[in-house]
Amino acid sequence: MPAIDDRFHELHAKSLTISQEAETLFPDGVTHDGRKFGPFRVYMDHGLGPRKWDIDGNEYIDYRTGHGSMILGQANPAIVKAVQEQVAKGTHLSASSELEVKWGSLVRELVPSSEKLRFVSSGSEAMMMAFRMARTHSGKTKIIKFENAFHGWADAPFVGAAADNHNNGIPQGVRDTMVVLPYDIEAVEKALEGGDIAAVVFQGNQVMQPSFIQQLRDATTSHGVMLIFDEVVSGFRFSRGGCQGLYGITPDLTGMAKILAGGLNGGCVTGRADIIDTIAPGKIAHPGTFNANPLSAAAGSTALEMVKNEPIGEMADARAAQLKAGINDILQRMEIPGCAYGVSSIVHMRLGLDHECDHEYCTEGEQAMMVGSGAGDDTTALLAQAVVNEGVWGGPTSFILSSTHTEADIDQTLESYERALNSVRSEGAI
Repeated sequence: MPAIDDRFHELHAKSLTISQEAETLFPDGVTHDGRKFGPFRVYMDHGLGPRKWDIDGNEYIDYRTGHGSMILGQANPAIVKAVQEQVAKGTHLSASSELEVKWGSLVRELVPSSEKLRFVSSGSEAMMMAFRMARTHSGKTKIIKFENAFHGWADAPFVGAAADNHNNGIPQGVRDTMVVLPYDIEAVEKALEGGDIAAVVFQGNQVMQPSFIQQLRDATTSHGVMLIFDEVVSGFRFSRGGCQGLYGITPDLTGMAKILAGGLNGGCVTGRADIIDTIAPGKIAHPGTFNANPLSAAAGSTALEMVKNEPIGEMADARAAQLKAGINDILQRMEIPGCAYGVSSIVHMRLGLDHECDHEYCTEGEQAMMVGSGAGDDTTALLAQAVVNEGVWGGPTSFILSSTHTEADIDQTLESYERALNSVRSEGAI
């Protein structure tokens, strides 16, 4: 057994037992595809700030941060207090609440495109609703999206995602409503000229040159087509106003979740009032048991108040810049082809690719490079295991930071990451 794998088993004996039980309960042993891990899952027990601990007592610096929702860190005291106070009043009152109005007002104040909004329970639901609104308002059928972009697991938004295939139950009729294109403005222009396009959707956390995003806005405007931003990840992270706030480009509709709900479940669609108002008698009916539920509204409004009034994003961005510079230094010293790059408080890493890089958008020639690693799957999987062994949770090629990460956390992470790379190298994989 390789040394990395042997150490992983030694550190996670309890997780191995639970993982074996989970195999009998859940497909692939998990309740979220992104939590698959080899050779078995690691089970977490609790978290605080930028750290969390598994059931075997191992401590980690956290770079998954609740799949990006925990920009305030784990167990933020203000969020804990807000949820505790609300749960004592009731988790679901089967009526509107004052909290939802406060929450919605903060969204409208922070998000440039927001005139009206509707709350839902997840990012997937937000994108489902955005698509339906665009089709209802325009009277057109098709949505343009980009190759490998992820807009949730629902049928239409999932078409063309990296994990999409023709054996997953999505009917061909649904597939025919989606136009999947490369990140090429000429291809977009040509598709728009074909007619029957209700909207173009762009994944806000995709690392693309701002000029390309502006070209999307210009092209959709000139053709009278809506532009949807999927800001489920980038919302309140890339700036207080999300991707659109950072780049000064205003979409017609925006889907949001994650940070929106302060780490609880919750999403929304916001944008032009005339489009949002397609939720109306005779048009879109929209129930939803947990829409704007009091717990999510309490957590979300508390989180957005903090994002509004405190340097939350700025602190996370600064630590991401430190991490990015440190990883690039390690790669250079170890003579490993690759780079760390990214925007705002998310750092991506590419291994095994020798290229020029601006360490922000990571351009190669005229094409923006996609998020991901240039290394083979086996190398990436081995590095992921080695990183966990060294007390870092996240990556190995993507890191999502919080405002609670400190300079010392980043220094410790870089030391751990270099040890992990050396472990992989010692097994002949780098």
